[in-house]
Amino acid sequence: MMILLYLNVGDMIRSLAAQLQDVFKLLIELTVAVIVALLLIRILVEILKLNPFGRVYQNARRPTDELFYRMRTSRFFFPLKKAFGFDPTVVMVLVAVAITLWVFYYVSNNLLIVIDGLGRSLNSFGDGYFFTGASLLIGTILLALILFLMSLMTIVFVNWIFGLLQRGAYWSMERLAPLLRIFEFGGIFTGWSFLILWIALNFSQLAVMAIFF
Repeated sequence: MMILLYLNVGDMIRSLAAQLQDVFKLLIELTVAVIVALLLIRILVEILKLNPFGRVYQNARRPTDELFYRMRTSRFFFPLKKAFGFDPTVVMVLVAVAITLWVFYYVSNNLLIVIDGLGRSLNSFGDGYFFTGASLLIGTILLALILFLMSLMTIVFVNWIFGLLQRGAYWSMERLAPLLRIFEFGGIFTGWSFLILWIALNFSQLAVMAIFF
């Protein structure tokens, strides 16, 4: 009875992971379509030179005002403007959206790896491969912890570039601060703790995947 339960629950969890993958992909595609459409509308009203105090003009700009503000207050705005010779706001918005969606993809993909690993572990227990199941379960737990920290670091990095995800970045930095202090070696490595921690977590992820999966 327990064997069938492990198998059924394992199959359900792995099926859930596959379905979530399709949902996450659809959300990313819809977000890209909406952002591009809003940018085109904003550009169009600028080209048509509509009354800036009119309702149509204001409504067309309002959905993207926050994004444009974030880009124009970014540390990269003026250097890019000088390098390109034109206002790079739209380009920066598209790049920021791409990076933010990549973060969403990265975090969601990490979640799917953990969910699938749990399903595989239960399937192994159900098939009678207890050592394999235990190995997969331990690896899944370790991987979940590592990928959680890497996801926090990714959010902080996006906030540093574009000023997006501010609340998430603040919360993430509170969680990461004790670890960053450990990797602050001083000397020529002063200020490199973030990069060193990222390398250490990447190495840990590869080691867990190789040994437990």
